[in-house]
Amino acid sequence: MAISTIKLVNVLDVLAAKGVPDPRNLPSGYGDDLAIQIGNEVLADLISERFNWKWNRAVATPFLTNSWQQDYPQLAQPGGKIAWGDDCDILDVNNTAIPKPLNWDGAITWRKQLTRTSVTRWRPSQICWFYNYELSYGTWPGANVTYYPLLTTGAVSQNPIMNFIDKNGNRLILTTFGTTGSVAPFAALNAPEGTTVNDNTCVWTVVDGTSQGFRLDFLPNATGPVYQIGPYYQLEPPRFATLQDLISPIPDSYSQDFFRGYESGMYIASPKAEDRARGQNAKIEWLNAMQKAIEQGNREPDAYALVPQSSPVESRWGWRGPWTADQPY
Repeated sequence: MAISTIKLVNVLDVLAAKGVPDPRNLPSGYGDDLAIQIGNEVLADLISERFNWKWNRAVATPFLTNSWQQDYPQLAQPGGKIAWGDDCDILDVNNTAIPKPLNWDGAITWRKQLTRTSVTRWRPSQICWFYNYELSYGTWPGANVTYYPLLTTGAVSQNPIMNFIDKNGNRLILTTFGTTGSVAPFAALNAPEGTTVNDNTCVWTVVDGTSQGFRLDFLPNATGPVYQIGPYYQLEPPRFATLQDLISPIPDSYSQDFFRGYESGMYIASPKAEDRARGQNAKIEWLNAMQKAIEQGNREPDAYALVPQSSPVESRWGWRGPWTADQPY
């Protein structure tokens, strides 16, 4: 995530010096709160699905597919909360070829929603994120059951589902492969995320329900191949708490865009009708300018291709050959 050197108060001071109405001068006594709220609204507008900024991109912790397992609860992502999916790699991780096959049939496609399925395919092709509390969980497999490592130079053995909910309601994911003990493990009631529980030679780790995990479609096969899934995503916008907070993740090279959006917000917050009208027009112009900047700067080839699921015209044969998009009549 990009780090700025500019504080929110610096933005306020510069714009106020230019004569823009300063919310800190309002008689209500809540001027600082209003100034912080304006900043949060500007961040939300800048970091939205219309703008897939590279400086707001993060890489999720890669995970491995397991036998018949569709849902993969995760610990909190170190990069921050997921707002929406950007890209996703799939690596045939145990393949001995050099280089290992990566995205050989296209990268995995992000979806907003995927339903549970019992359909298998030779590789997953779609992914979406859920909060851990929304994902499905298995059950503890019983005593003396072996979980075989997913990274191996030999054949992959079939494993049980690698997560379950213990008797105290904790969500546990397998973090060390081994053989289970004689009784189902559990953590203390309301155990915090990261708490580990020993289960003979297996180790389970508590994940928080509000951390984010992933669902794949289609189901992986029982005995592999094992794929390493590497999601990329756009971060949720942070929230300012004080005027001393940096305007991160807006990098300094894009700070003028934040200044311009904040200026429109200051006018909108003014008690004067003419200032509010000016601010509304300025906000529209600012967002349009951001869109044009994205379009003009997007000169790098995109990795994606648009392939319709079905033809836009009827697939019929006549005396002159098939009816296609370039020959619709």
